Amino acid sequence: MFGFKNYSIAKKLITMNMLVTAAALLLAGSSFVIYDILTFRDGLVRYLSIQAQIIGSNSVSALLFNDKPSAENTLSALRTSTHIQYAAIYGPDGAPFAGYWRGRPGQFLRLPAMAPARSETHRFEDGQLDLAQTIVFQGKAVGAVYITSDLGSLTDRLRRYEEIVAVVLLVSLLAALLVSWLFQRAISRPLADLAETARLVSRDRNYSVRAAPTRDNDEVATLIAAFNEMLEQIHQRDLALQRSRDTLEMRVQERTAELSKAEDSLRALSRRLLQMQDEERQRIARELHDGSGQVLAALSMNLSLLQARSAVSDPEAVRIVKDSIRMVEDILKDLRTMSYLLHPPLLEDTGLESALRWYVDGFVQRSKIAVTLEIAPDIERLPREVELAVFRIVQECLTNIHRHSGSTAASVHLSRDAENLCLEVRDQGKGIFRKMQSGGSRPGVGIHGMRERVRQLGGRLEVHSAPGQGTVITATLPLQSPAVN
Repeated sequence: MFGFKNYSIAKKLITMNMLVTAAALLLAGSSFVIYDILTFRDGLVRYLSIQAQIIGSNSVSALLFNDKPSAENTLSALRTSTHIQYAAIYGPDGAPFAGYWRGRPGQFLRLPAMAPARSETHRFEDGQLDLAQTIVFQGKAVGAVYITSDLGSLTDRLRRYEEIVAVVLLVSLLAALLVSWLFQRAISRPLADLAETARLVSRDRNYSVRAAPTRDNDEVATLIAAFNEMLEQIHQRDLALQRSRDTLEMRVQERTAELSKAEDSLRALSRRLLQMQDEERQRIARELHDGSGQVLAALSMNLSLLQARSAVSDPEAVRIVKDSIRMVEDILKDLRTMSYLLHPPLLEDTGLESALRWYVDGFVQRSKIAVTLEIAPDIERLPREVELAVFRIVQECLTNIHRHSGSTAASVHLSRDAENLCLEVRDQGKGIFRKMQSGGSRPGVGIHGMRERVRQLGGRLEVHSAPGQGTVITATLPLQSPAVN
């Protein structure tokens, strides 16, 4: 019964019909049995009353003439009534006169008191029926009869009723089970199909399925029609949503393609700008070296000749000329350094290692920052784009260390394996802001420029920095992958 709520609709209908049938049969059978018991009890009382009347009529003379044997002989006729256990005739004073016992003789029972207006009384008590009746002769009470009968016949009757009710109940339940099984399908099968359709929709999210309609016009048919209508509305909305999703995806793809083209254009522009920047640096370096450098060298030679001619005539002029020569030599030295920084000739002549050592030595002299340069011995000549990118990254990193970090020491480590070239630049300064790590704009090439150079070569640039813990910049460049356009 506690699991009834988990039954299927078919089981619930069958169980309900069986319970209703059983309850109706039990109620009808109980009513019939109760009525029959009451009727039987009345009949039993009437039977004992008739027996008492017969005994009383036949015992009048025995009472009048005090003939106990005749009275006992009258009582012996009760042997044919197997359920009468005791019968006795009492005198008008209520004293026992003659008695009958089924089995061994026993003691006389006390005659029940009867109301003056009544000549008979009875009671059901302790599984037996006791009946007392007054013997009347010529309008005068001459004695009384007292009969006690067991209720064995009633017990036998109840037992037969139990058997009959059990058989009828069993047969009726079997018939009700058969009828319920035949007729419940008209209700449970459409509901079961509806539940199965709902499970399919919930599991597969397929709103195109429909529950099978019925030919009836009952509430189940209305429920199925409403459910199918709901599925149709959901299906139409799902189709509309799918069309909108497809349209949106198409627009997203188109927009993504446009953004990809724009990004490719920006990358190509960035690559071209870096290339033009390098070309412009090379051009400026060449002009400084071949143009302004040659002019300053010629000026230095002229000043030297002027110094030699003025040595005898004007000592003050000699001093001025010497100072001018020294200033020209300083300018020429700075010009050569600037020219080399813009485009180091060693990078093309002898390779990356020589250019890096020359630059680091000059940087240490200019900035007074101790820089440790470690280059793996297996670093050979690399493609021009790779060497130029590594040199510019080291140049930018050391420039940033000098300008912003406040560090007194730095290290540059360059190594390679079978596939990649790895550059690591580390300082002990105050760190950089998070927005600079992500490539924010800054003077010069900056971190954004370094990232772009590395990206164009198919590599990656990583920046790790924390306030007060220094900064580590790592560039990994593939040695075999082509550059990214």
